[in-house]
Amino acid sequence: MSNVSKIKEEKPTQCFSYEVVMLVHIIADDEKTAQAQLDEKGGIVTKRDVKLVNTATLYGESKDK
Repeated sequence: MSNVSKIKEEKPTQCFSYEVVMLVHIIADDEKTAQAQLDEKGGIVTKRDVKLVNTATLYGESKDK
């Protein structure tokens, strides 16, 4: 017999993958400035469609078991 006790209950951790399509507006004087602002700060999101693509258990017991 072993005197070892479980320290932590195993709990599954999952990775969720999403496909996200957004329409973003940028107020700027020209396209180069708009691109820089989009990369640095983002913009005004007026539409966002989100679709779950995949889930995967990273560690722990799967709920199916």
